[in-house]
Amino acid sequence: MRKLFAVLLVSSTLGISGCGYAANNKEIEAGKTMIDLNNMQNWCVGRYTFKLPKDAKMIDEIINYDSFKIESKAKATRADFDNAVASGIGNYSDGFKLLLEDMPVKQINNKVVKIFWGKLSKNRPTLGTTQVFAYVLDRGTLFLINGSYSEKFKQESRDGVQSLVDNIYARNNSKIPTEQGICFKNGFIKDDGKDYKFTKQKIGFNFATAPSVIITAETEAMHTPEDDLITRTEKNLKQSPNYSRIKNQTKDIRKGTKTINQTAPINGLELVTQVPMEGGTGIIATWEHAGTVKSALDPLVSITVDTASTANYVKTSSIPNHNTLQIYEAILNSLKKF
Repeated sequence: MRKLFAVLLVSSTLGISGCGYAANNKEIEAGKTMIDLNNMQNWCVGRYTFKLPKDAKMIDEIINYDSFKIESKAKATRADFDNAVASGIGNYSDGFKLLLEDMPVKQINNKVVKIFWGKLSKNRPTLGTTQVFAYVLDRGTLFLINGSYSEKFKQESRDGVQSLVDNIYARNNSKIPTEQGICFKNGFIKDDGKDYKFTKQKIGFNFATAPSVIITAETEAMHTPEDDLITRTEKNLKQSPNYSRIKNQTKDIRKGTKTINQTAPINGLELVTQVPMEGGTGIIATWEHAGTVKSALDPLVSITVDTASTANYVKTSSIPNHNTLQIYEAILNSLKKF
């Protein structure tokens, strides 16, 4: 869930800065790093593509597709595949867990595929959910897939994992797909979107020369409606014990509706907040398109540019605020469905 995201960002920043705005902010801003926007690179998340400064580095990704969690490993070999399978099977052959079904290794569209099912308790196999594990090796990329299901959804899960291994493929992260589907780190899932599947992703980027800057892209094919960006942020801020302090020490620069990318318009809401840091201020800028509930082809998408990150024990924003807004606008103007 994304509900507490903005609150946690602001709260953590205030917790470390412990200060108000600097009086001589212009002088401090002048000496900061500028992130180059003349050299941009294509990225994609879910069904969306966007551009980031070329020196942005991916730091993390989480993806859930249907009822499965997916991890990937680039530059993998057949030995890596065999070792991963052996480790998984061995974990369910320890005398405590139960290996229910073990399918032989198969070749599917030049991919090497293995699936097995197990129970967490050998002595009580009728209790709890059934665990499913799949391994796919495609052109040097290893995908590790796992999920679980109750007996009621047994066939649905089995059909789902088979469809996933059939349609998952390796992908260079800078290559944007030309067909419908789900784009994620090192991979792509062919999916025409006719059938709704819950999908959720979050991917982060940072910059070696600007340690306070983190860019986050999120997308989610929503199952149920949620409050919009501004409503849920305010609602969760009010639940924070630091609500008064946060409101007094932060300043909303922009707040409201914003349509992006005039060549392929997408409607959304933005919240751009200036927050205090030692010796100046930083910015947390978020834009979000709410998407359509239970629509695979119109998922929620959110972009956050945070120049006040304290994750690396940084206490001062690495870049000037006007550069933050330039980066934010450049990303939004490039965001579109592929």
